Amino acid sequence: MDRRALLRLIGGGALAAPAARAAFAGDPVRVYLAARKDAAGLCRVSGFRPEDGLCLDLPLPARGHAFALHPQRPVAVCFARRPGTFAVAIDLLRGSPIARFGSPPDRHFYGHGAYAAGGRLLYASENDFARGRGVIGVYNAGDGYRRVDEVPAHGVGPHEVALLSDRETLVVANGGIATHPDAPGVKRNLPTMASALVYVERRGGRLVERARLPRGLRRLSIRHLCVAGDDRVAIAMQYEGPRGDVVPLVGMHRRGGPLVLFDAPEPVLRSMRHYCGGVAFDASGRVVAASAPRAGAITLWDARRGRYLCSVPVADGSGVAPTGVAGRFLATSGRGGAVVLDAGGRRKAIDDAEVAGSRWDNHLAAAGWPAPPRPPLSIGPFRQGPGVAAMRRLSGPGT
Repeated sequence: MDRRALLRLIGGGALAAPAARAAFAGDPVRVYLAARKDAAGLCRVSGFRPEDGLCLDLPLPARGHAFALHPQRPVAVCFARRPGTFAVAIDLLRGSPIARFGSPPDRHFYGHGAYAAGGRLLYASENDFARGRGVIGVYNAGDGYRRVDEVPAHGVGPHEVALLSDRETLVVANGGIATHPDAPGVKRNLPTMASALVYVERRGGRLVERARLPRGLRRLSIRHLCVAGDDRVAIAMQYEGPRGDVVPLVGMHRRGGPLVLFDAPEPVLRSMRHYCGGVAFDASGRVVAASAPRAGAITLWDARRGRYLCSVPVADGSGVAPTGVAGRFLATSGRGGAVVLDAGGRRKAIDDAEVAGSRWDNHLAAAGWPAPPRPPLSIGPFRQGPGVAAMRRLSGPGT
Protein backbone atom coordinates (compact mmCIF):
# COMPACT_ATOMS: atom_id res chain seq x y z
CA MET A 1 0.00 0.00 0.00
CA ASP A 2 1.44 3.40 -0.97
CA ARG A 3 1.50 6.49 1.25
CA ARG A 4 -1.59 8.10 -0.28
CA ALA A 5 -3.63 4.91 0.04
CA LEU A 6 -2.55 4.51 3.66
CA LEU A 7 -3.53 8.07 4.53
CA ARG A 8 -6.87 7.73 2.77
CA LEU A 9 -7.55 4.51 4.67
CA ILE A 10 -7.03 5.97 8.14
CA GLY A 11 -8.12 9.53 7.55
CA GLY A 12 -4.63 11.01 7.27
CA GLY A 13 -3.71 11.33 10.92
CA ALA A 14 -3.92 8.08 12.81
CA LEU A 15 -0.27 7.19 12.29
CA ALA A 16 1.23 10.65 12.49
CA ALA A 17 4.01 11.26 15.02
CA PRO A 18 2.06 13.64 17.31
CA ALA A 19 -0.73 11.06 17.60
CA ALA A 20 1.78 8.35 18.43
CA ARG A 21 3.22 10.46 21.25
CA ALA A 22 -0.22 11.27 22.67
CA ALA A 23 -1.90 7.89 22.38
CA PHE A 24 -5.32 8.97 23.57
CA ALA A 25 -5.50 12.64 22.59
CA GLY A 26 -9.00 13.40 21.32
CA ASP A 27 -10.32 9.95 22.22
CA PRO A 28 -14.00 10.31 23.22
CA VAL A 29 -14.04 6.91 24.94
CA ARG A 30 -14.27 7.42 28.68
CA VAL A 31 -14.02 3.86 29.98
CA TYR A 32 -13.34 0.39 28.57
CA LEU A 33 -15.30 -2.51 30.04
CA ALA A 34 -14.28 -6.17 30.23
CA ALA A 35 -14.70 -9.27 32.34
CA ARG A 36 -11.53 -10.58 33.94
CA LYS A 37 -9.94 -12.85 36.49
CA ASP A 38 -7.86 -11.03 39.07
CA ALA A 39 -4.53 -12.15 40.52
CA ALA A 40 -6.39 -14.40 42.97
CA GLY A 41 -8.35 -16.08 40.17
CA LEU A 42 -11.69 -14.45 41.10
CA CYS A 43 -14.14 -13.46 38.36
CA ARG A 44 -14.87 -9.76 38.08
CA VAL A 45 -16.28 -7.14 35.74
CA SER A 46 -14.08 -4.07 35.49
CA GLY A 47 -13.71 -0.75 33.76
CA PHE A 48 -10.46 1.05 33.07
CA ARG A 49 -9.18 4.17 31.39
CA PRO A 50 -5.93 3.79 29.45
CA GLU A 51 -4.50 6.94 30.98
CA ASP A 52 -5.10 6.00 34.63
CA GLY A 53 -5.96 2.34 35.02
CA LEU A 54 -8.83 0.55 36.78
CA CYS A 55 -11.75 2.75 37.83
CA LEU A 56 -14.65 0.31 38.17
CA ASP A 57 -14.59 -3.18 39.66
CA LEU A 58 -17.35 -5.57 40.72
CA PRO A 59 -17.37 -9.29 41.58
CA LEU A 60 -19.14 -11.83 39.36
CA PRO A 61 -20.42 -15.29 40.31
CA ALA A 62 -18.66 -16.82 37.28
CA ARG A 63 -16.99 -15.74 34.03
CA GLY A 64 -18.50 -12.80 32.21
CA HIS A 65 -18.44 -12.41 28.46
CA ALA A 66 -19.64 -9.27 26.65
CA PHE A 67 -21.65 -6.08 27.16
CA ALA A 68 -24.67 -4.17 25.98
CA LEU A 69 -24.27 -0.38 26.24
CA HIS A 70 -27.31 1.79 26.97
CA PRO A 71 -27.77 4.38 24.18
CA GLN A 72 -28.86 7.25 26.45
CA ARG A 73 -27.63 6.57 29.97
CA PRO A 74 -24.30 5.60 31.59
CA VAL A 75 -25.40 1.99 32.01
CA ALA A 76 -24.00 -1.28 30.70
CA VAL A 77 -25.14 -4.89 31.04
CA CYS A 78 -22.54 -7.62 31.47
CA PHE A 79 -23.68 -11.10 30.38
CA ALA A 80 -22.45 -14.44 31.63
CA ARG A 81 -20.28 -16.52 29.36
CA ARG A 82 -22.15 -19.31 27.56
CA PRO A 83 -23.85 -21.38 29.03
CA GLY A 84 -24.26 -18.94 31.92
CA THR A 85 -27.63 -17.70 33.10
CA PHE A 86 -26.84 -14.42 34.90
CA ALA A 87 -26.54 -10.80 33.82
CA VAL A 88 -25.85 -7.60 35.74
CA ALA A 89 -26.73 -4.01 34.84
CA ILE A 90 -24.08 -1.54 36.02
CA ASP A 91 -24.24 2.19 36.72
CA LEU A 92 -20.99 3.45 35.19
CA LEU A 93 -21.05 6.75 37.10
CA ARG A 94 -21.29 5.10 40.53
CA GLY A 95 -19.55 1.85 39.70
CA SER A 96 -22.37 -0.13 41.28
CA PRO A 97 -24.93 -2.70 40.12
CA ILE A 98 -28.43 -1.53 39.23
CA ALA A 99 -30.03 -4.92 38.70
CA ARG A 100 -29.13 -8.59 38.59
CA PHE A 101 -31.28 -10.84 36.45
CA GLY A 102 -31.21 -14.20 34.72
CA SER A 103 -32.47 -16.23 31.81
CA PRO A 104 -35.49 -18.56 32.23
CA PRO A 105 -34.82 -22.10 33.50
CA ASP A 106 -35.06 -23.57 29.98
CA ARG A 107 -32.75 -20.99 28.42
CA HIS A 108 -29.18 -19.80 28.82
CA PHE A 109 -27.40 -16.69 27.57
CA TYR A 110 -24.90 -16.75 24.74
CA GLY A 111 -23.11 -13.77 26.29
CA HIS A 112 -24.29 -10.90 24.07
CA GLY A 113 -27.13 -8.41 23.83
CA ALA A 114 -28.24 -5.00 22.55
CA TYR A 115 -30.54 -2.25 23.76
CA ALA A 116 -33.41 -0.94 21.64
CA ALA A 117 -36.47 1.34 21.99
CA GLY A 118 -34.28 4.14 23.33
CA GLY A 119 -32.86 1.84 26.00
CA ARG A 120 -36.23 0.72 27.34
CA LEU A 121 -35.75 -2.84 26.09
CA LEU A 122 -32.78 -5.19 26.11
CA TYR A 123 -32.46 -8.00 23.55
CA ALA A 124 -30.30 -10.97 24.53
CA SER A 125 -29.18 -13.99 22.48
CA GLU A 126 -30.32 -17.21 24.15
CA ASN A 127 -30.38 -20.97 23.67
CA ASP A 128 -33.74 -22.76 23.85
CA PHE A 129 -31.81 -25.96 24.45
CA ALA A 130 -34.83 -28.23 24.94
CA ARG A 131 -36.02 -27.45 21.40
CA GLY A 132 -32.58 -27.01 19.87
CA ARG A 133 -33.22 -23.50 18.55
CA GLY A 134 -32.02 -19.98 19.12
CA VAL A 135 -34.14 -17.14 20.47
CA ILE A 136 -33.68 -13.49 21.33
CA GLY A 137 -35.02 -12.75 24.81
CA VAL A 138 -36.62 -9.34 25.45
CA TYR A 139 -36.13 -7.68 28.84
CA ASN A 140 -37.79 -4.54 30.23
CA ALA A 141 -34.98 -2.31 31.50
CA GLY A 142 -37.45 -0.06 33.32
CA ASP A 143 -38.85 -2.94 35.34
CA GLY A 144 -35.75 -4.50 36.82
CA TYR A 145 -34.93 -6.21 33.51
CA ARG A 146 -37.97 -8.47 33.75
CA ARG A 147 -38.23 -10.82 30.77
CA VAL A 148 -41.32 -9.78 28.80
CA ASP A 149 -41.05 -11.51 25.42
CA GLU A 150 -38.87 -13.37 22.97
CA VAL A 151 -38.47 -13.40 19.19
CA PRO A 152 -37.05 -16.18 17.02
CA ALA A 153 -33.39 -16.02 16.00
CA HIS A 154 -34.22 -17.98 12.84
CA GLY A 155 -31.31 -20.32 13.38
CA VAL A 156 -29.24 -22.36 15.81
CA GLY A 157 -26.64 -20.93 18.15
CA PRO A 158 -27.29 -17.18 17.98
CA HIS A 159 -24.24 -15.54 19.45
CA GLU A 160 -23.76 -11.82 18.94
CA VAL A 161 -26.72 -9.53 18.25
CA ALA A 162 -26.77 -5.83 17.36
CA LEU A 163 -29.27 -3.14 16.37
CA LEU A 164 -29.12 -1.38 13.00
CA SER A 165 -29.50 2.38 12.52
CA ASP A 166 -33.22 2.13 11.75
CA ARG A 167 -33.61 1.06 15.40
CA GLU A 168 -36.07 -1.62 14.33
CA THR A 169 -33.87 -4.32 12.79
CA LEU A 170 -31.69 -6.73 14.72
CA VAL A 171 -28.73 -8.43 13.04
CA VAL A 172 -27.88 -11.81 14.53
CA ALA A 173 -24.83 -14.06 14.08
CA ASN A 174 -26.28 -17.57 14.07
CA GLY A 175 -23.27 -19.81 14.59
CA GLY A 176 -25.19 -22.93 13.59
CA ILE A 177 -23.72 -25.15 16.32
CA ALA A 178 -26.17 -26.97 18.62
CA THR A 179 -25.09 -27.29 22.27
CA HIS A 180 -26.70 -28.23 25.58
CA PRO A 181 -25.74 -26.88 29.04
CA ASP A 182 -25.43 -30.43 30.40
CA ALA A 183 -22.45 -30.89 28.05
CA PRO A 184 -21.32 -27.36 27.11
CA GLY A 185 -18.18 -28.50 25.29
CA VAL A 186 -20.01 -30.91 22.99
CA LYS A 187 -20.97 -29.70 19.50
CA ARG A 188 -23.93 -31.87 18.60
CA ASN A 189 -24.57 -31.20 14.92
CA LEU A 190 -21.30 -30.54 13.09
CA PRO A 191 -22.20 -32.74 10.08
CA THR A 192 -25.36 -30.68 9.48
CA MET A 193 -24.47 -27.27 10.95
CA ALA A 194 -25.73 -24.24 9.04
CA SER A 195 -24.45 -20.82 10.02
CA ALA A 196 -25.98 -17.58 8.74
CA LEU A 197 -26.19 -13.86 9.34
CA VAL A 198 -29.85 -12.94 9.75
CA TYR A 199 -31.81 -9.69 9.97
CA VAL A 200 -34.90 -9.79 12.17
CA GLU A 201 -37.63 -7.27 12.98
CA ARG A 202 -37.31 -6.67 16.70
CA ARG A 203 -41.08 -6.27 17.06
CA GLY A 204 -42.69 -9.54 16.07
CA GLY A 205 -39.51 -11.31 14.98
CA ARG A 206 -40.17 -11.45 11.23
CA LEU A 207 -37.17 -12.62 9.20
CA VAL A 208 -36.09 -9.77 6.93
CA GLU A 209 -33.02 -11.25 5.25
CA ARG A 210 -30.65 -14.18 5.57
CA ALA A 211 -27.04 -14.11 4.31
CA ARG A 212 -25.42 -17.54 3.99
CA LEU A 213 -21.85 -18.65 3.52
CA PRO A 214 -20.73 -20.43 0.33
CA ARG A 215 -21.71 -24.10 0.29
CA GLY A 216 -18.10 -25.26 0.41
CA LEU A 217 -17.58 -23.38 3.70
CA ARG A 218 -20.48 -24.93 5.59
CA ARG A 219 -18.23 -25.69 8.59
CA LEU A 220 -17.57 -21.96 9.17
CA SER A 221 -19.46 -20.59 12.17
CA ILE A 222 -20.37 -16.89 12.23
CA ARG A 223 -19.91 -15.97 15.88
CA HIS A 224 -19.20 -12.27 16.25
CA LEU A 225 -20.17 -9.11 14.45
CA CYS A 226 -19.96 -5.34 14.62
CA VAL A 227 -21.94 -2.67 12.80
CA ALA A 228 -20.57 0.48 11.16
CA GLY A 229 -22.48 3.76 11.04
CA ASP A 230 -23.71 2.96 7.53
CA ASP A 231 -24.97 -0.49 8.63
CA ARG A 232 -22.15 -2.50 7.08
CA VAL A 233 -21.74 -5.60 9.23
CA ALA A 234 -18.27 -7.06 9.79
CA ILE A 235 -18.18 -10.71 10.90
CA ALA A 236 -15.61 -12.89 12.66
CA MET A 237 -15.82 -16.67 12.46
CA GLN A 238 -14.45 -19.96 13.66
CA TYR A 239 -14.02 -23.10 11.57
CA GLU A 240 -15.11 -26.62 12.58
CA GLY A 241 -13.61 -28.50 9.62
CA PRO A 242 -10.36 -30.44 9.06
CA ARG A 243 -7.30 -29.00 10.74
CA GLY A 244 -5.34 -28.62 7.50
CA ASP A 245 -7.97 -26.53 5.68
CA VAL A 246 -7.13 -22.89 4.94
CA VAL A 247 -10.30 -20.81 5.17
CA PRO A 248 -11.24 -17.11 5.50
CA LEU A 249 -12.29 -16.01 8.98
CA VAL A 250 -13.28 -12.34 8.50
CA GLY A 251 -15.94 -10.90 6.21
CA MET A 252 -18.48 -8.18 5.55
CA HIS A 253 -22.13 -7.89 4.62
CA ARG A 254 -24.48 -5.12 3.62
CA ARG A 255 -28.22 -5.77 3.39
CA GLY A 256 -29.29 -6.69 -0.11
CA GLY A 257 -25.81 -7.77 -1.19
CA PRO A 258 -23.64 -10.88 -1.00
CA LEU A 259 -21.61 -11.89 2.01
CA VAL A 260 -18.01 -10.95 1.15
CA LEU A 261 -15.10 -12.88 2.69
CA PHE A 262 -11.83 -11.00 3.22
CA ASP A 263 -8.61 -12.05 1.53
CA ALA A 264 -5.34 -12.72 3.36
CA PRO A 265 -2.05 -14.53 2.63
CA GLU A 266 -2.16 -18.24 3.40
CA PRO A 267 0.46 -18.03 6.21
CA VAL A 268 -1.73 -15.45 8.00
CA LEU A 269 -4.82 -17.64 7.77
CA ARG A 270 -2.88 -20.69 8.95
CA SER A 271 -1.53 -18.76 11.92
CA MET A 272 -5.07 -17.85 13.02
CA ARG A 273 -5.77 -21.58 13.50
CA HIS A 274 -9.43 -21.44 12.49
CA TYR A 275 -10.49 -19.00 15.21
CA CYS A 276 -11.37 -15.32 15.65
CA GLY A 277 -12.33 -14.01 19.07
CA GLY A 278 -13.96 -10.66 18.29
CA VAL A 279 -14.30 -7.92 15.70
CA ALA A 280 -14.53 -4.11 15.71
CA PHE A 281 -14.66 -1.21 13.26
CA ASP A 282 -12.37 1.74 13.90
CA ALA A 283 -13.81 5.24 14.34
CA SER A 284 -13.67 5.94 10.60
CA GLY A 285 -15.32 2.69 9.50
CA ARG A 286 -12.39 2.06 7.16
CA VAL A 287 -10.40 -0.40 9.27
CA VAL A 288 -11.60 -3.63 10.88
CA ALA A 289 -9.77 -5.34 13.73
CA ALA A 290 -10.35 -9.06 14.30
CA SER A 291 -8.72 -10.73 17.28
CA ALA A 292 -6.93 -14.03 16.70
CA PRO A 293 -6.01 -15.34 20.16
CA ARG A 294 -4.62 -18.63 18.88
CA ALA A 295 -2.22 -16.65 16.71
CA GLY A 296 -1.39 -14.32 19.60
CA ALA A 297 -2.34 -11.33 17.47
CA ILE A 298 -4.89 -8.71 16.51
CA THR A 299 -5.35 -8.74 12.74
CA LEU A 300 -6.16 -5.50 10.88
CA TRP A 301 -8.11 -5.31 7.62
CA ASP A 302 -9.02 -2.75 4.97
CA ALA A 303 -12.81 -2.66 5.31
CA ARG A 304 -13.36 -1.09 1.88
CA ARG A 305 -11.26 -3.50 -0.16
CA GLY A 306 -11.63 -6.59 2.01
CA ARG A 307 -7.89 -7.09 2.34
CA TYR A 308 -5.48 -7.95 5.12
CA LEU A 309 -3.29 -5.07 6.35
CA CYS A 310 -1.12 -6.40 9.19
CA SER A 311 -1.08 -8.19 12.54
CA VAL A 312 -0.06 -6.76 15.91
CA PRO A 313 1.25 -9.22 18.54
CA VAL A 314 -0.98 -9.54 21.62
CA ALA A 315 -0.56 -12.78 23.59
CA ASP A 316 -3.94 -14.53 23.78
CA GLY A 317 -5.45 -11.27 22.55
CA SER A 318 -9.21 -11.56 22.28
CA GLY A 319 -10.95 -8.39 23.45
CA VAL A 320 -10.74 -5.55 20.93
CA ALA A 321 -12.54 -2.20 20.73
CA PRO A 322 -12.18 1.10 18.85
CA THR A 323 -10.51 3.99 20.64
CA GLY A 324 -12.51 6.71 18.91
CA VAL A 325 -9.43 7.72 16.87
CA ALA A 326 -9.21 6.58 13.24
CA GLY A 327 -7.03 3.52 12.69
CA ARG A 328 -6.55 2.84 16.39
CA PHE A 329 -7.84 0.14 18.73
CA LEU A 330 -7.42 -1.09 22.27
CA ALA A 331 -6.96 -4.81 22.94
CA THR A 332 -6.83 -6.98 26.05
CA SER A 333 -4.87 -10.16 26.71
CA GLY A 334 -6.02 -13.37 28.32
CA ARG A 335 -2.54 -13.66 29.79
CA GLY A 336 -2.65 -10.21 31.34
CA GLY A 337 -2.49 -6.58 30.27
CA ALA A 338 -3.87 -4.32 27.58
CA VAL A 339 -2.37 -2.40 24.66
CA VAL A 340 -3.35 0.36 22.28
CA LEU A 341 -2.45 -0.49 18.69
CA ASP A 342 -2.77 1.10 15.27
CA ALA A 343 -3.05 0.26 11.58
CA GLY A 344 0.70 0.73 11.15
CA GLY A 345 1.37 -2.27 13.38
CA ARG A 346 2.49 -0.28 16.44
CA ARG A 347 1.47 -1.04 20.02
CA LYS A 348 1.64 0.80 23.32
CA ALA A 349 1.27 -1.03 26.63
CA ILE A 350 -0.88 0.29 29.48
CA ASP A 351 1.36 0.52 32.53
CA ASP A 352 -1.02 -0.25 35.37
CA ALA A 353 -0.41 -3.10 37.80
CA GLU A 354 -4.06 -4.14 38.07
CA VAL A 355 -4.61 -4.05 34.30
CA ALA A 356 -1.37 -5.94 33.65
CA GLY A 357 -2.09 -8.48 36.40
CA SER A 358 -5.57 -9.39 35.17
CA ARG A 359 -6.43 -12.18 32.75
CA TRP A 360 -8.98 -10.50 30.53
CA ASP A 361 -11.90 -12.40 29.08
CA ASN A 362 -13.12 -12.56 25.49
CA HIS A 363 -14.57 -9.11 24.82
CA LEU A 364 -13.97 -5.41 25.36
CA ALA A 365 -16.53 -2.60 25.16
CA ALA A 366 -15.78 1.09 24.64
CA ALA A 367 -18.24 3.31 26.54
CA GLY A 368 -18.62 7.02 25.92
CA TRP A 369 -19.71 7.64 29.49
CA PRO A 370 -17.40 8.66 32.34
CA ALA A 371 -16.57 6.39 35.24
CA PRO A 372 -15.58 7.08 38.87
CA PRO A 373 -12.34 9.16 38.98
CA ARG A 374 -8.95 7.86 39.97
CA PRO A 375 -5.49 9.50 40.18
CA PRO A 376 -3.60 9.24 36.86
CA LEU A 377 -1.02 6.54 36.20
CA SER A 378 1.09 6.02 33.07
CA ILE A 379 1.15 4.30 29.69
CA GLY A 380 4.31 2.56 28.49
CA PRO A 381 6.11 3.28 25.22
CA PHE A 382 5.04 1.88 21.87
CA ARG A 383 6.58 -1.44 20.94
CA GLN A 384 7.21 -1.72 17.25
CA GLY A 385 4.99 -4.16 15.39
CA PRO A 386 5.57 -5.68 11.94
CA GLY A 387 3.90 -2.77 10.15
CA VAL A 388 6.10 0.01 11.53
CA ALA A 389 9.08 -0.38 9.22
CA ALA A 390 6.87 -0.46 6.13
CA MET A 391 4.88 2.51 7.42
CA ARG A 392 8.13 4.49 7.89
CA ARG A 393 9.23 3.72 4.36
CA LEU A 394 5.90 4.98 3.06
CA SER A 395 5.63 8.03 5.26
CA GLY A 396 9.24 9.19 5.51
CA PRO A 397 11.24 10.14 8.61
CA GLY A 398 9.70 11.45 11.78
CA THR A 399 6.72 9.08 11.88
